Amino acid sequence: MSRVREFDPEQALADAMHVFWRCGYADTSMEDIVSETGVSRYGLYGTFGNKKDLLVAAMRHYEKSMTELLWSDLRKPDAGRAEIIEYWRSIRKHAEDEGFCNGCLIVNIAVEVAPHEPEIAAEVQRIDNEHAAVFAAAIRNGQKAGDIPPDVDADGAGWMLVSLSRGLALMVRAGAKLADLGSAIEAGLRILDFPKSTG
Repeated sequence: MSRVREFDPEQALADAMHVFWRCGYADTSMEDIVSETGVSRYGLYGTFGNKKDLLVAAMRHYEKSMTELLWSDLRKPDAGRAEIIEYWRSIRKHAEDEGFCNGCLIVNIAVEVAPHEPEIAAEVQRIDNEHAAVFAAAIRNGQKAGDIPPDVDADGAGWMLVSLSRGLALMVRAGAKLADLGSAIEAGLRILDFPKSTG
């Protein structure tokens, strides 16, 4: 008879994610995760693997959570300019949450761990590539609808928006208030505007 699992893996993963998000990878020990989750080392290793494996799983859990919170409309096949603008409005509203001072888990890990761990770097790059493609698809839809200038480089602008998002998250992690960085967002989004007539 198989042994009944004594904990909820999804909840344990969410709890572990918050430890990594709050403390970083190097400053998080397995003892910290055991304490946060209430799951034994044996249970964690048996379900997720080692600490690095658990970090990758936590990154994916974070990405899934953020997709549901911020990206669901932007990922729709017909998403366009309106959904891009709404994404950034949601980011600014989300910045008011108390936990937002931790920044973005993916950005934090990209800075701390990715330069030394190829597997983690690949995970970060996968997520960034996916986000850039989502923005680019929405930009192309906006161009087809006549809402975005046709000469905008959709792929380049997609990467610019990812870079803006990552840079702002890093600044927030360092203590800046995203509410005070609204002008940077507005400046970045002007690439989607038609030139104003001077006539």
